[in-house]
Amino acid sequence: MQEKKELNKRILRLGIPIMLGNLSQTLMSTADTIMVARLSREALAAAGLGNIFTFTFLFPLGLLAMGTRIKVARRVGEKKLHQVGMVVDNSLALGLGLGMGATLILSFVAPLIMIYINPDPVVAELASNFIRIRFLAVPFFILIMCGQAFFEATGRTEITLYSSVLVNGLNVVFNAVLIFGLLGLPALGLMGAAWGSVIATFLGTVFIWFYLRHQREKVNYGVFSWKLNREESRSILGLSIPAMLEGFGSIFSYFIFVWIHSLIGTVELAAASVLNAIYSLLFLPAIGLGKATGILVGQFLGAGEQLMARMSTIQGMKIGAVFSILIAVLGIAGARPLLSLYTPDAEVIQTAYVPLIIILIGTSVNSMGMVARHTIMGAGMTRWTFKMQIIICYLIYLPVVYLLGIRWGLGIQGTYLGEALYFFLVFATHFWKFRKGDWQFHQV
Repeated sequence: MQEKKELNKRILRLGIPIMLGNLSQTLMSTADTIMVARLSREALAAAGLGNIFTFTFLFPLGLLAMGTRIKVARRVGEKKLHQVGMVVDNSLALGLGLGMGATLILSFVAPLIMIYINPDPVVAELASNFIRIRFLAVPFFILIMCGQAFFEATGRTEITLYSSVLVNGLNVVFNAVLIFGLLGLPALGLMGAAWGSVIATFLGTVFIWFYLRHQREKVNYGVFSWKLNREESRSILGLSIPAMLEGFGSIFSYFIFVWIHSLIGTVELAAASVLNAIYSLLFLPAIGLGKATGILVGQFLGAGEQLMARMSTIQGMKIGAVFSILIAVLGIAGARPLLSLYTPDAEVIQTAYVPLIIILIGTSVNSMGMVARHTIMGAGMTRWTFKMQIIICYLIYLPVVYLLGIRWGLGIQGTYLGEALYFFLVFATHFWKFRKGDWQFHQV
């Protein structure tokens, strides 16, 4: 019983800062949208396109940090602290190279793609210029993610929180100053939002760099010894590339999900946009608890404590279920007021009501599935989770969503029943893998 209490404390101590850091990102995005909306309809449309395009590449590229987190947690558990610095240094070198390459390529490709995505030449040009500037931040973003992964895997998720709040807070401040020309500076409009993000991300990198250069990290872990090693880099990429490909696959499946709603109708598409914004908040606890559990699993497996790794997963799922049930009860009780915060349109609220209830009921299953998934990933089996995600998304989930929503005429209620099926399949497959137990002996 005492062990379970201690595990619960450790999971929450690791998970809550991650949740709050993710929340700061969501709040920053909301504030940015409100500011850009005051410029013009074209600016808002261009920002929407630019942000989607940027996220499509930033999110998967940031998953280079997955390999960093897995390897650092395992080495900490093995008490091979002298090898941690090598992992971090190689991750930072990979991140810098990957980020600079992505910036050069995507800045060139973006304008060509925008022309085909949006026929409005004003919106396309605004979006292209916005993306060119935003992609200057890619190397800094990847370096932040790799640095955060190191601190998370060594049990200091509060530094992830500090850096996230700093970056997102500065982003809002710089955007306001540069968009509207405050403090005597010229008003840059939409480009001010792009430059604000770049400056804030750069300063976030400086913050992480400052912590990494601390004497403690040098002495205890050998960070910044710059022992670059080809085999270490390959090992990190071997863990990260499946996660990055999974990220691209997940984003593409999301685009298809949105496209299916556009086939149903404009009101349904608007309702889906509101629902997606809401459940990006609802799932923050699941993401935080999943990451926390994955870190503990890696550490316990490194220490040869397979039983404690299993207990971490079970306790993580229990905590996730409690969080989710509480959120579901509150959400169901206040579903209409919650929807009205995002839109005043009565028809959109009515259309989104039943799908929101479906999502809320499914949150506990999704939360437990997220914890089980991060357990398998924390053990280093990222190839397995990638394959399973592709099978679930493209062979089952999206075809079912299309059948229910379009072919069988259930509309948006049918598509979100398909979403609930996705939650169940993720939980069922990853819990089966957890029960099978082979992840406990996977070498990293």
